[in-house]
Amino acid sequence: MKKTVGDDLKVKASGGIRTLDDALAMVNAGADRLGCSATAGILAEYEQNRG
Repeated sequence: MKKTVGDDLKVKASGGIRTLDDALAMVNAGADRLGCSATAGILAEYEQNRG
């Protein structure tokens, strides 16, 4: 999608994003925003891995 719309539109990924790896994969694929109900868990996983 990002390749098609370029920078004219923003891409929001949502649905099934439950882990840090899922979130990073969506960002790396071109998502500008994430819609996820597991935000607290993803942030906790990020903090744990920052170490």
